[in-house]
Formats: sequence, structure tokens, C-alpha cells
Amino acid sequence: MRIQIAVFNHLLNQQPAVRAELAAHAGRRLGVVLAPMTVRGVVTEEGWLAACEGEPEATIRLSHAAALAAASGRDPALSDVVLEGDAELAAAVGRLLARLRWDAGEDLSRLVGDVAANRLQRVARASLGFKGEIAWRLLENWVEHLREEAPMLASRQAVGGFVAAVDGLRDDVARSEKRLARLEAALAQTKE
Repeated sequence: MRIQIAVFNHLLNQQPAVRAELAAHAGRRLGVVLAPMTVRGVVTEEGWLAACEGEPEATIRLSHAAALAAASGRDPALSDVVLEGDAELAAAVGRLLARLRWDAGEDLSRLVGDVAANRLQRVARASLGFKGEIAWRLLENWVEHLREEAPMLASRQAVGGFVAAVDGLRDDVARSEKRLARLEAALAQTKE
């Protein structure tokens, strides 16, 4: 578990603004799951994650599609992220996680220097260029197939429509409860 926390803190070290915002949740226990890796810990006052006992108050479960979407700079689909426990904490931490990015160039520059790191990045992009683009497009097509053709995954529009319908229903029920309360009050006054 300590290795996972070290990796998570390394990412936070590369994103000081995210770490500063995470510090606002000091003392809260959280978990992040991207199978097979799980990170659990408590947020320190400095915004780091530290090992702790007990279950997390909030857990963010990411699918591999969410990780790939984030790596490509896109927002993950709602169906690719599951929030458990304290919904408010999970949502806040989830928004912060969406901004975490690994700066591989910075890590490479520490090992081999800035110039060599720059060259290695260019070589990696060039070597993966066309093949990497093909692989990425195949993956995107596969995920789209799962969402559209074989509806194992919900599309963003479908989830958005469902959420809007649930919100509308909740508002309708609240209005009905208020009307019922007014009728009951009026009925109670007529009996007196």
C-alpha cells in the first residue's frame, strides 16, 4: 500500500495546485481504485496522502476507459467513474483527480537531463506516432461499440437524460409533499 501512496504523492508533487486544494480535505480518509491498483489513505494538512487505518469515507472507482480518456486529455464518461461513500467528498476529490497528470518529461529529465529527456520524448512520440494513433482509435471504437451497439455502457447523453428525469421527479415529489402538507394543515384548522 505504501508504494501506491508514494506514486499518488509523486503525481501530487507534480501538481502543486491540486495538492493545495486537496489539503482542504485534511483528516478525511479516501480511496481511489483503478483495478488492480488501490490507493487508500488520509489527507494531510499539506495535501499529501498518508497511510491510515480504517475504511475510506469516500472511494472513487475508475474504469480503465476513464484512465485512458484522462490520458488522452478527454473527460471520462459518467459510467466510467463510480463514487462511493460520502458523495460530496468523493465528487470533490474526483474533480481534483481529473486534473492530475503525470509529467513524464520532468521525471526523465531528473534521470538523464533536460536535453536527453526532450530527445527521448520526441523519439517515443515518433515511434508510437502512427501505430499509437491506430491503437488509440481502435480502443475508442471498441469503447463506442460497447456504448452504442452493445449497450453494456451508458452514453453520456443517456445518463444525463436519466439524471435530469430523476431530478425532475424529485422536484415534483417535493412540490406534492408541500401541497399535501398545506391541505393537511387546512383540514386540521377546519376540524378545530
